[in-house]
Amino acid sequence: MKPSCLIRVPSSLDGGTFFHWWIRFLNPFHNLTSREMDVAAAFFQYRYELSKEVTDSSLLDKLAIDTEARQVVKDRLGLSSGYINVILCKLRKCNIIKDNRFNPRFVPDVKIDDERKNFSVLILFDFKDDERKKA
Repeated sequence: MKPSCLIRVPSSLDGGTFFHWWIRFLNPFHNLTSREMDVAAAFFQYRYELSKEVTDSSLLDKLAIDTEARQVVKDRLGLSSGYINVILCKLRKCNIIKDNRFNPRFVPDVKIDDERKNFSVLILFDFKDDERKKA
């Protein structure tokens, strides 16, 4: 399928801008506040950093939200312990964290292509439902 529209988003994995834009792109699916999205993006960035050394996804998710991960995110964003716990509760409510793991639905499957060095997403707007309503 050839895309009918292409939008380029300059970003960086190590700088965290990719995760910032990723979580904001998914906003209609989670409805987090801006600060909550910052925290989620920081956790996704930390998870990505861990993924360079940890290949087991269940262990990776466990490590990405453990006490050390919380401390790293808390320090990066200058949050209090109480506030980060409130935001983690919200991430659980909106299913970004499910069963003490990151919900795979929200985790970007970042695999760097040595040739292109990009991450792409295909969005399919299905108009079949719209046609059924007209009938």
